[in-house]
Amino acid sequence: MHLIYFDENKFSVQDPFFYIGGIVLPSDKIRMYDETLMRIQYNFFGTSILRKETEFHGKDIFHGKGNFRKYKLEQRIGLLHDLVDFIVNNTITIRLVCIDVVKHQAKYVYPEPEYRLGLMLFLERTCEFLDKENSLGLVFGDYEKD
Repeated sequence: MHLIYFDENKFSVQDPFFYIGGIVLPSDKIRMYDETLMRIQYNFFGTSILRKETEFHGKDIFHGKGNFRKYKLEQRIGLLHDLVDFIVNNTITIRLVCIDVVKHQAKYVYPEPEYRLGLMLFLERTCEFLDKENSLGLVFGDYEKD
């Protein structure tokens, strides 16, 4: 059994690309992953209690915004390094879809909305992985109807 989490960006005219991606985690390793991520969180924030103020958001880490505005660049880079090490060392499976929305809309008379198309492609790629692993999966995300 695998647990699959996905998230998407907010498409805008300034950034004409829609991204949706996620991670595919074997359920028997979830406790170990959680312990490692809590250790990373504790080393950075000084607490292992997950709250809104201690969530990792890549965009905020990168730009030094939100929970990360008071941290220096080298501290944020260190955190990203720890998170990348976690992903690489545990060979976390990742699936990512990118759609050039402007080109997609220009190509078709009735284009599929980018979110729907992206989610379909993401789920298709995830199902291919699960088929190769001969495993089942549970998919969840945080879709926010804007």
